Amino acid sequence: KVALLVGNNHYEHHPNLLAPVMDVFELSRLLEQLGFQVVSLLDLNKAEMVAAVSQFLQLLGKGVYAIFYYAGHGYEHSGRNYMVPVDAPQPYVPENCISVQRILQKMQQQRTALNLILLDTCRKCPETPRRALFCPKKVRTSPSPRRCEDAEAYELQDGEYSSGIFMKYLKKHILQDKKVTHMLEDVLEDIGRDPLVTGRQVMEIKHTLKEARSLTDPI
Repeated sequence: KVALLVGNNHYEHHPNLLAPVMDVFELSRLLEQLGFQVVSLLDLNKAEMVAAVSQFLQLLGKGVYAIFYYAGHGYEHSGRNYMVPVDAPQPYVPENCISVQRILQKMQQQRTALNLILLDTCRKCPETPRRALFCPKKVRTSPSPRRCEDAEAYELQDGEYSSGIFMKYLKKHILQDKKVTHMLEDVLEDIGRDPLVTGRQVMEIKHTLKEARSLTDPI
C-alpha cells in the first residue's frame, strides 16, 4: 500500500492557494492509519513533479494498492486533465503541465491490485483558479474521483485555517471498511448536500473496479 500526495500552494504566475498544505497533511495521516507508506510533497515545479511520479511508479507492482492525490490548480483540455506545477507560466498549456491520464496509464501497466487517483482541482477553464469561500469562525482502478467538467473547486478559509471541501468529507469516510467506490459515493453525496457549495462544486467518479477492494484491506 503506497501513496504519493502532492499539494501545490505557492504559484509563481497564478493565484496562491491555502488548502493543499492542510489537505495533504490530513490525508497523509489518515492513509498511514490504513497501513499505507506515504510520500507527501508540497510546491513542486514541473521537473520535480515528473521526478516524483517516476519514483512513485517504481514502487508499484503486482498486488500493490496505489494512491495518487493532487491538490492545486488544474484544468481540462480536449478531454484530458492536467495538473499545474508551481512554475507553469500563463496561460496554461499542456506542455507546461502534467497529464493525469498519462500517470493513470503508467500505473495500470504495473499490474497493481488497486489504482486510485484523487484530483482535488478545478476543471473549468485555464484561467479559473480554485475558489475560496470565506466563512465565519463557527462554520467550519481505477476509481478516479474528480471535479465534473466545467466545475470549480472551493476552499474553506477561517483565519489561518484552510481546507478543501473535498477533503472535509473524504476524511469523514476514508477509514470505513467498504468497497472504495462505495466510500467515494458517500463522499459525493455529502458534498452534494453541503449548503456552502450546492450547485457550485460537483464531484465525479469514474472507475473500472470490479473486485471488492477496500482501503482498509490488510497488507
